Amino acid sequence: MRRNKRPKRVNPVMPTVGIDLGETMSHATILTNDGAETFEFPMSEDGYALLKTKVASDARIAFESSGTAYPFYRQLRSMGYTDLTVAHPAELAWIVKSKKKNDRLDSVKLARLHSVGMLPEAHLLEREEQLARDLLLQRLKLGQEIGRLKSTIIGYLKREGVYQDLPDSTDHFSVLRRTSIRGLSFGDERDLVLSSLMDRLEFAEKLADQFEERIRQRAKEKDDVKLLMTIPGVNFYLASMVSSFVGDVRRFPDADHLASFFGIVPTEKNSSSLKRVGHMSKSGPSEGRWALSLMVDTIAKYEPHVRAYYAKCKARTGSGKMGHVLTMKKLVRMIYAMLSQRESWRWERESLTEQKLAALRAN
Repeated sequence: MRRNKRPKRVNPVMPTVGIDLGETMSHATILTNDGAETFEFPMSEDGYALLKTKVASDARIAFESSGTAYPFYRQLRSMGYTDLTVAHPAELAWIVKSKKKNDRLDSVKLARLHSVGMLPEAHLLEREEQLARDLLLQRLKLGQEIGRLKSTIIGYLKREGVYQDLPDSTDHFSVLRRTSIRGLSFGDERDLVLSSLMDRLEFAEKLADQFEERIRQRAKEKDDVKLLMTIPGVNFYLASMVSSFVGDVRRFPDADHLASFFGIVPTEKNSSSLKRVGHMSKSGPSEGRWALSLMVDTIAKYEPHVRAYYAKCKARTGSGKMGHVLTMKKLVRMIYAMLSQRESWRWERESLTEQKLAALRAN
């Protein structure tokens, strides 16, 4: 989600509606040149019918992002409403904060802020974007679970003094090692514990493969993903993850806004001539920052220019962590240029890109 830095021009004749969403009951305020009308409606077919009779189809409607925002947004779209704005909850809080607060007053505040173009906006995903994001996040969670299970199994084997007896392998869970682990027999309850851990690991890996295949199929149709795959070390999954969070890059005025969306800009507290710069804001999606961080680590292994930039930042700041964040910001600027100008990676290795795209097409 991002803050809309540019107030919209508003039509004073067009009705403006602010809606405070609830789980079962919501409140709406309609502002027109004739005044304001506030009413409540249930979150049901009868409630939507009431809303339709009171709110004109050309009205400008605003509501706060919440757990019910997505189904409500889709419902309004199906009813023919097109001018819909979703308010950013975090950035809206300081605007609507007051000692007197209830659902009716919140709907009034939303309507008034929207009528003068001062409503900080959030971005809701379209249905296809949402489906793709769900696949990516579930694959991420499965990967984390697989990592935890592998660490647990290794720790368990070391505790029982049998890990060192496993066949030598650069892969802790190679086919040879898995066979050896499955063949271990303690003759007591440890056999059940170990077999259950291995069963859970293999089940999670099977699920991960299914998610990865769906993501691969979607990646074939995404030009932005293919463009990001021109970066050495970036595969279809990592490119899909970053592309999913960026979405249509044109919704960001510049690269700094994109960096702010990801939460990799420092916090600022300025007063008169005193300027205080704090830690990274981390106000954006944590999964997006994870993908960018991993992308920096991966690219640095293959791309000497990125590796040199990181080393320079680390030497200048005296901090590897700060150098990593600055390299993430540099990468965001390059990604913004690539997606907005439809250009490949500046130092693309065309033969490597073709290998990755050929592997993507082959599956």
